Amino acid sequence: MLDKDLQTGDDLPHSIAYTINGEPGDFCDCSKESTYRWMVDHGKTYLLRIVNAVVAADLFFAISQHNLTVVGMDGHYTKPLTTSYITISPGQTMDILVTTNQSLGHYYMAARQLWGQSIQISDFNQFTTTAILQYKGNYTNSSSPSFPNTLPLYKDIQAALKFTTRLRSLASEEHPVNVPLNITTRMFITLSMNDFICKNTTCIAKEGENILAASVNNISWANPNIDILLAYYRNISGVYTTDFPDHPPSYFNFTGEDLPTSMALTDIGTKVKVLNYNETVEVVFQDTNLMAGAGIHPMHMHGYSFYVVGTGIGNFDNETDPKGFNLVDPPEVNTFQVPKNGWLALRFVANNPGVWFWHCHLDRHMSWGMAAVFIVKNGGTAETSIRQPPAYLPLCKLPLRSWLQKSYGSEGKANGSSFI
Repeated sequence: MLDKDLQTGDDLPHSIAYTINGEPGDFCDCSKESTYRWMVDHGKTYLLRIVNAVVAADLFFAISQHNLTVVGMDGHYTKPLTTSYITISPGQTMDILVTTNQSLGHYYMAARQLWGQSIQISDFNQFTTTAILQYKGNYTNSSSPSFPNTLPLYKDIQAALKFTTRLRSLASEEHPVNVPLNITTRMFITLSMNDFICKNTTCIAKEGENILAASVNNISWANPNIDILLAYYRNISGVYTTDFPDHPPSYFNFTGEDLPTSMALTDIGTKVKVLNYNETVEVVFQDTNLMAGAGIHPMHMHGYSFYVVGTGIGNFDNETDPKGFNLVDPPEVNTFQVPKNGWLALRFVANNPGVWFWHCHLDRHMSWGMAAVFIVKNGGTAETSIRQPPAYLPLCKLPLRSWLQKSYGSEGKANGSSFI
């Protein structure tokens, strides 16, 4: 079903529910009796490790009448941030302290989707998943747990920004930050929804010649038939090209309304960006409103954590916005939201040699091509070079599958029916 939708350009399946520790909660008939219950003692402070394992949605989360204190994200300490709710992206992790200091009783823990696409759309998953924080002890409980009235509504993007812009690294003597200051490589990368023309490819458009795609700098990622790490390590040619652009093909009002549909046409490619060892890199991700498709994009990088030095709404201004960058205590993470119709600036040091995938962590966007690869070259020592594969490493018998590929010269068949 997924392969067919990708090949024909249909929208991918959407979720119909969310779960907390495997249960949708007692708002759903199927789990009224099995809703997850967290049994707690009064007067203690607990550490919650929260992971957003949803593949297609950012989530709001709150606990009724209890504050949350964020102390870590993606394996890095943060300055303690006390809040009544959090916003957490797919693949993102948070360490949160909860003090059980309320009256003995039952309290809902609840999460719902942050809808980051068109506010005119109402046909999306509006399910609220619940669990119950339950105090131990002898007491008479009310008929129903109290619900967190601080849990933002689905389309409250300002609530998401209010939370994410308050996050800071701990930046203490024991846990210092090392934000790159002298940048050697700067990249400006647009994130877009696109049209792709099916001519001479393996996709099949149901209507007309175009299907839905997504891109970074107008390149829609296509998986090769050979793993890029293997191709790079073994110096196998013809698998990828090293011409991923540092800038989009053109500059325009990225967040404008009614952008011409002709601007949304993209091409597929397996283009990578090669970085020298120890390069200092700044990347600015810019959301665009091509095809009226502006939305939140939780960008995730494999192999690295990065510092989020700035974020904002609108088009990034290279003259004024860098003046507001936080170079003192920016959060260090491996996943972070690019706001709808906005931008995100990050910095990192390329000191982990290898082949590293980076992508939007909304899986539908990644599947449509909002992804690319960094290749970081070896340093000058064995410790700063890619390790050799172990002798017992098994061969991968299953080829990588791409949502589409070009098929020039494929027995003279353009727009054929095979899916690769």
